[in-house]
Amino acid sequence: MSRSAFAPGPPPLAGLRGMTPRRDLAHVPAFLEATARRYGPVSSWRAGRARMWLLDDPALIEQLLLASGYDVIKSRGLQRMRRLLGEGLLTANEPLHLRQRRLVQPAFHRERIAGYARTMVDAAVELAGRLRDGEVVAIDRLMHRLTLRIAAATLFSADVEDDADTIGQAVTEAMEVFPSALGPFGELLDLIPFHPATRRFRQARARLDAVVFRLIDARRAEGRDRGDLLSILLAARDESDRPMPAGQVRDEALTLLLAGHETTANALTWAWDALTRKPEAEARLHAELDAVLGERDPVPDDAGRLPFARDVIAETMRLRPPAWILGRRVVRPIRLGGWEPAAGNIVLASQYVTHRNPAYWHDPLAFRPERWSNGETAALPRCAYFPFGGGNRVCIGEGFAWTEAVLILATLARRFRFHPLDPTPVPIDPLVTLRPGRSIAMRVEARAPAPAGDVIGV
Repeated sequence: MSRSAFAPGPPPLAGLRGMTPRRDLAHVPAFLEATARRYGPVSSWRAGRARMWLLDDPALIEQLLLASGYDVIKSRGLQRMRRLLGEGLLTANEPLHLRQRRLVQPAFHRERIAGYARTMVDAAVELAGRLRDGEVVAIDRLMHRLTLRIAAATLFSADVEDDADTIGQAVTEAMEVFPSALGPFGELLDLIPFHPATRRFRQARARLDAVVFRLIDARRAEGRDRGDLLSILLAARDESDRPMPAGQVRDEALTLLLAGHETTANALTWAWDALTRKPEAEARLHAELDAVLGERDPVPDDAGRLPFARDVIAETMRLRPPAWILGRRVVRPIRLGGWEPAAGNIVLASQYVTHRNPAYWHDPLAFRPERWSNGETAALPRCAYFPFGGGNRVCIGEGFAWTEAVLILATLARRFRFHPLDPTPVPIDPLVTLRPGRSIAMRVEARAPAPAGDVIGV
């Protein structure tokens, strides 16, 4: 045990400035990264009445992720997300989380994902068929609509094309008011219906509920088991043979619909942005696609035949991890290395911070997809890279997300290049997920596969 009860860290006011939610939260990742680099693998500081701990050591991060759900629970940020998601997988604590995860898991088995892959490719091909050489698109909106359509089609056997704008706007509004919900008076704002943040949030939730309950009601009326996630939820029975309450079905359906498209959309958006800034990586990706696919679109099995495409996604999620921070509130004192955070303390681990730690990553701020295949990452400790979390709360859709991201990237990059209209760096907007701080307008350029013999770098 250390001679001090607390790990070193910034003074209280610095910590309070760094962690107090504001409408503009872009400073928080930089604050956390600077804290970790200055104070080492474990740091702590006082933020208001709470004590925050930041872990930047893979072994300790793994220990936190493997800790019992009865020792640590989701921190206040995700607890406050219950206002939107209810008691879904992302926000539920034990024992509800474990029970629901076991119920939902079959929808994400490897064989089921292989079946989903056809839908992923078909949706990407349909989008590619609508893109025109020379037109300008908002690549972030394009990716959100595409992944939303795929999530609805695969998990709910539904077409939400007509609802895409409603869902997208509602999610954006809910995320924009999230900092206010995390403030010291967040719970009080919930009780003030005429407050602008409260009103916007309730309107956003009502719009999302209308879409999800319509999907649920239509399936109940149909009375047919389609073998998808929604069928699993509606067929579930508890120990007394009672069906899952409608509210719980809604919570799980909304959680997986939003989580099933938001993070992948962000990963793909950041990937297109990174490729425009690294021509040699873009050229190598095109060379691989030309060599493996030629003039055909991908098929589901190609997800495992495109290693550099996967490396592009992996490197994107290293530098711009869609899930960029996780927190646990200590329920019972736990030992983390030589430290013992007390009950009520908040322990943080940030993918954004650890994925850039020069102790584990060569040239950590550079976008270098080749690092994933040239041996650099072979000896990485576990949890030096954890874009999907870990432990018993590792993202249930990890396999789904990898397959989807690789197949979408391959389908669109085989046919097109994208050129940003604004070449300046895109700011980050670190809300619940790591979104771009502005819309990313890009010009579409149709491309032809390289002639045989000109394929390089594969």
